[in-house]
Amino acid sequence: MARWLRILGLDVEYSAAGDRSAVSRLARQSGRTVVTRNVALADRLRGSAILLGSEDLERQLRQVANTVGIEACSAFSRCSECNAPLEEVSKESVRGRVPAYVFRTQERFSICPVCGRYYWHGTHWQHMLDRVARALEGTGHE
Repeated sequence: MARWLRILGLDVEYSAAGDRSAVSRLARQSGRTVVTRNVALADRLRGSAILLGSEDLERQLRQVANTVGIEACSAFSRCSECNAPLEEVSKESVRGRVPAYVFRTQERFSICPVCGRYYWHGTHWQHMLDRVARALEGTGHE
């Protein structure tokens, strides 16, 4: 879920901590909203939590986008792994750093300045874009 929220462009910190007190404390200290399926945790955080109503990922993404507002989403602007904002880079700067086929067939590239991952708009990107579009149906996003 965290990875897909980052793909939507949301600033997401992931915590696998099972300790509700630790998650609550972290959320309050950082000013973040907790996205959870845990009713007790959502109740504890009151207005600082989104209680997910579905187990389906696309419905969960739609619920979060509707709650935070679609204008808060900027799809494909963050690293899906470490959450850092991506930076566009020139094609020439990625020569030898991405697969040769990718270099030949793609024109636009981004890099994560923190973890060094490269991103481009290949077929995997199109599949993710399709899934994001399905998830955002009904949110006012075109």
